[in-house]
Amino acid sequence: MAKKVKRVNYLLIEPDSPAGKSMYPMLNELVEQHHEELTNARIALAWNLSWKPDVDGRVTLGKCKLASDLDRELAAFDFVIILRQEFFQDPQVKDTQRRALLDHELSHATVRLDDEGEPIEDERGRKVYRIRKHDIEEFSGIVARHGLYKRDLESLAAALRLSKQGSLLDSQELTITGTGASLTTTVGALKRVARQHRGRA
Repeated sequence: MAKKVKRVNYLLIEPDSPAGKSMYPMLNELVEQHHEELTNARIALAWNLSWKPDVDGRVTLGKCKLASDLDRELAAFDFVIILRQEFFQDPQVKDTQRRALLDHELSHATVRLDDEGEPIEDERGRKVYRIRKHDIEEFSGIVARHGLYKRDLESLAAALRLSKQGSLLDSQELTITGTGASLTTTVGALKRVARQHRGRA
């Protein structure tokens, strides 16, 4: 009888590996352009080899993990960005989508600040970081930079276009533009869709 072998679900992406040679420069460029507070953060990339779609067909594409104090003792990382290998290496996925996903995960990583707005350091002089939650279901900066890069954003945009309810708020228009896509809506329409979405949760 063959011995059962436990599957390993994660694989560290080394900077000098074939995948790492393109991914780490993309990561560093995004930090430089949009995440200045992470300039000195030590960020590793890793594959997840096991994420599968849930009952609704949704699958996790990425996750930003904050290193604990113990993690920081064991390895020289402040964050690990975990990516679904099947998505990231799919030839049908465009570099703009890969870039948007990395940018999204970087948006979760930030510096912990004290009451005066200054970065907190631990007793060894290292910056203390934290994980930031989503603005709503997506970061507005990601949509502004990359447009409607995934299906749930396209669904939200379609719902905003179809919304026919009047707004009691001012009708100031907001335009979100990105690569190959733009969305014009009002503050009132955004709030209505957010209320409808909360009602389904």
